[in-house]
Amino acid sequence: MDDSERAGTSDSGGGGGGCWWDMMSDPMLLQVFQYLNTRELLDAGQTCRLWNRVSYDEMLWKHLLYRDFKIDSSVGILPGKSSWLEEYKRLCYHTPTVCSEVLTEHSHQVLHVSFAHNGSMFATSSKDGFIIVWESKYPATEKYNHDMKNFSWKYTQFSQFNQSDTLLLVSGVHFGTPNSTSGEI
Repeated sequence: MDDSERAGTSDSGGGGGGCWWDMMSDPMLLQVFQYLNTRELLDAGQTCRLWNRVSYDEMLWKHLLYRDFKIDSSVGILPGKSSWLEEYKRLCYHTPTVCSEVLTEHSHQVLHVSFAHNGSMFATSSKDGFIIVWESKYPATEKYNHDMKNFSWKYTQFSQFNQSDTLLLVSGVHFGTPNSTSGEI
């Protein structure tokens, strides 16, 4: 097929006539695609055959995985795996669920677990009225605990670490007047 015949065809799937999108190089498309979020990238990949092929580029998915999951670039792909796209899917759709230990310090149902931003601690709120802060190591160890029933709380419900992980905001249900309760922070 010579250039005059090729000019009437388009890889965009748009029905011919030639299209400047067909002239975009892979590196140029990859440069643009790296700024898209996952949904936008998948949508762009449905535009034409060229964009679809480029949207499956493994180095692009490596970049997205590191960016979206905030993974240090010195960390390589999981041993035994070869596809960054498959790793991205695994982290999105197949969240690991391994019970490494059972913590039994609460005497009632745990209602909420919050994690420190730096990952060094987590806090549990329970119907037993206690808030417990744990060290995030194996095995988990209790760092602090406080019985909020001392403040007329019925139970602790939620907690959240501040940005620097130096303070913990705790909310719960407070005993009010007879037969009534209210929230308190």
